[in-house]
Amino acid sequence: MNTVPVSDVSDDIRLHVHGLQELPAISPMASLLLNVIGDERTTIPQLADIIRQDASLTGRIIGLANSAYFAQRTPVTSVEDAIFKALGLRLTQNMALGIALSGPFSSNVACAAFDVRGFWLKAVLTASLCRSLCACIKAFPAPDQDTAYLAGLLHEFGLLPLVYLLPEQMDSLFRERAREPETRMHLLLKRALGVDHHTVGAWLAGNWQLPPAIVEVIAHHADPVYEGEQASLVHLVHFASLWVDGYLRDGVWDRVPGEVDWMQTQLFDSLCVREVLQQQHARFDSLEALSRVLAGDEC
Repeated sequence: MNTVPVSDVSDDIRLHVHGLQELPAISPMASLLLNVIGDERTTIPQLADIIRQDASLTGRIIGLANSAYFAQRTPVTSVEDAIFKALGLRLTQNMALGIALSGPFSSNVACAAFDVRGFWLKAVLTASLCRSLCACIKAFPAPDQDTAYLAGLLHEFGLLPLVYLLPEQMDSLFRERAREPETRMHLLLKRALGVDHHTVGAWLAGNWQLPPAIVEVIAHHADPVYEGEQASLVHLVHFASLWVDGYLRDGVWDRVPGEVDWMQTQLFDSLCVREVLQQQHARFDSLEALSRVLAGDEC
């Protein structure tokens, strides 16, 4: 498995946090979910049995199924119905894993500038876009749609441990980002801390035994010249993340930054991408409702 060893994390950050080993261990629920993700033998009753072991997770999965995104005619009241009638097996696995992985990093009052809703909104928009864009890829073999969704959902995962470890410093950096919305967060972090959330997130994801492809995406999705084994997935997430940043900042679905425009031309079928982006814009309200459930605002 590809991981980012502690030795690759800057001395500056390790001096601040006394070693990344101070991060919490992966939750038992996340471990259980990792064991069934990608296992084609997993059944709906088996997954439901796992989820029901955690009352909070159960409520949020049912809440996701009842969100505007899935537009259920009758309320969903059980985990089995949430999986069968709305989310499906793989999406339930991915959503449940995202919730379980974030669990140890409860909101920190010392980092009031961290927008939890915004974090999950970007995660959901990027995940949804990644899955839809798989059909548009022309430069590489397209990744599995469910893997693409999980990669998009977790690509900024490293922000959570940094908020947990360095709340005051992160609070200041989030406020700086709000003043400079066009500045990429990983550049602010690198300048201030000597390390970014991609490195920290990949280190933690690797040590928590997340799938190697997901670890690679967390580590490299901001690298436009990445040529590794997961090139298709990494560049897909890079494109989606940049587009979502611009969309959330400007509210315009068909105007993209130059870097995204270049990637669109090189990696994707442009007509396909335009159609997907328009669909993403049309689904924004329902995706925002979905993100509120993931953030714990609605269950």
